[in-house]
Amino acid sequence: MMAFLFTYQPLMCIEQTTLQQPNPTAPGRRHASFLKDFIDPGIPADFGSTVLEWLKSVRSDREERCRSDSHLQRSGNDPVPRNFARSAPEMGYTQDADGFVVPPTPASARSRSYAVDEEALSIAPSDVTSSGRSSSRSLVEDPHYRRLNLAANHIYLRHPCDPIPEHITQLVDFVRQDRDSPGPSPDTVKQDRDLFDLLMGVGEPDVERYFHTRIFPDPKSSDVLKRTDKTPVAKHTVPSVGSGLKVSTPVPDILYGYRGGAFTQQSQLISMGTQPFANTTGLLYPFFVVEFKGDGGSMSVATNQCLGGSMSCVKMAKDLNRRLMQCRSEKVQPIDSASFSIAMNGTEARLYVSWKHDELDFYMVNVKSFLLQEPEQYIEFRKCVRNIIDWGKGKRLKQIRDSLDLLLEESKKRTSEAAKSRLPPSDGSATSRGKKPRSSSSRKDGSGSG
Repeated sequence: MMAFLFTYQPLMCIEQTTLQQPNPTAPGRRHASFLKDFIDPGIPADFGSTVLEWLKSVRSDREERCRSDSHLQRSGNDPVPRNFARSAPEMGYTQDADGFVVPPTPASARSRSYAVDEEALSIAPSDVTSSGRSSSRSLVEDPHYRRLNLAANHIYLRHPCDPIPEHITQLVDFVRQDRDSPGPSPDTVKQDRDLFDLLMGVGEPDVERYFHTRIFPDPKSSDVLKRTDKTPVAKHTVPSVGSGLKVSTPVPDILYGYRGGAFTQQSQLISMGTQPFANTTGLLYPFFVVEFKGDGGSMSVATNQCLGGSMSCVKMAKDLNRRLMQCRSEKVQPIDSASFSIAMNGTEARLYVSWKHDELDFYMVNVKSFLLQEPEQYIEFRKCVRNIIDWGKGKRLKQIRDSLDLLLEESKKRTSEAAKSRLPPSDGSATSRGKKPRSSSSRKDGSGSG
């Protein structure tokens, strides 16, 4: 059988290969088993001439087969690393980029490779990371996230030069108005060494620590407002049209909303299930999102995070308005579903407002940007933050309370009407409507007794 292996001289013109059999540790059957690994007993008699013809055909169309090794191009003869075949005559061969003969990839392995490629070319529907990519980059960091995932769910970042609705303009004007309460003076800001340390380049935790104590108040437990930090919002609050391109589940660095104690209509809230709740902490109907970045962090990513977080706030308010529209009362007044968000690092803050433009589209637009080491801009930024909190604590809270009162009133009315429809008729009406006239025999018996 060894002599049979070396009768095919044409193979030697391609590559001088000598098969060397290792010394067997035991004679007999182990020697035969070793050779069987390399030779298929069913080799045809005309194998040598077939190989010659095949080599000529390969050489003639080599130029046609030359192509990029990009995984974006797929065909049945993709080049793969050369491996030794156990049954060479039963396997087809291809040629690699250097003209070397290589065995084909098994069908099962090729299908797995293509499956990975398909994942790499798609935007993953995951709401945490973009699966199928080589890096651990989160979905909001994907450069196509805004153009694909958000747009597929009708969420858009408007250009600052585009017009915005009148009621949004009025809300922005309120947020930027002067306050009666005193703020820090320009000289105080100039002497704030911790603020200017941020200009030197610090990480995200340091940025958060500074602004938590200087700009963003943490309401007390007795306050109607509630603030949560780094808590994922509930799935039902995230806008979705059912597309495979999903919106990343927001985990706001700061989220402002309301405590349960802010509302006296507890029975109405209970009847609405989880709809009023933004997260597992019990925060209700949020209206303000803040996203931080440190030195080197992407403000574009922070903006993507604001797009998701603020739209969750808008969606929750729109869900409440949808319930209100089902009421038959003439007193129905939809609440303002707008929300605010801020993307910021140690030197810059971008203020955004978001709203539902129609029944389909969500919009967000930048209304003001601030250079935080400029005293006047720092003071104006602080003023806007405090005005947003006052708006949430005042006008917006009243609108939600009035809406819940109306829903509770409507619920009681429907319950009363349903109860009345189930009551049996009163005795008087039953007698007048249901009492049958006395029979003649009854009248006769009655008259005879008298």
